[in-house]
Amino acid sequence: MSRTYAGILLGALVLSFAVVAGGQPTTEAGGFSELHRAAVADPTNSESVMGLIEREGESTTPKHYHPGGEFGFVLEGVVSVEAEGKQSTTLSAGDSFYQPPGEWHIISTGAAGAKTIVFRVLQKGQPMVVTVE
Repeated sequence: MSRTYAGILLGALVLSFAVVAGGQPTTEAGGFSELHRAAVADPTNSESVMGLIEREGESTTPKHYHPGGEFGFVLEGVVSVEAEGKQSTTLSAGDSFYQPPGEWHIISTGAAGAKTIVFRVLQKGQPMVVTVE
């Protein structure tokens, strides 16, 4: 694993301790740049999972949701997110996002595909992804 990806993974871990939703990236002393902040569920009996998602070009996920919240950071490429009750959003490399627990969404990629780091917080024993029919 390259130092760049290791640094991004560490940054995603830091995101898991966020408390309040919204805002633009801010830089603090020591070089820390906040990328995204959102409320998380009570951590009692919770576990966290961090992963790298590599999507091929021109791909679309099934409609799905995550029982726990999902923080993400786009490493490469472009993704479009269609989410429950929201206008479609396009995210590029360097953008961060948060999907609230239980909110369905569909992810599509551009021709070049995309790489995204995600960090999920969920109750032990819950599935990470639930497909919506």
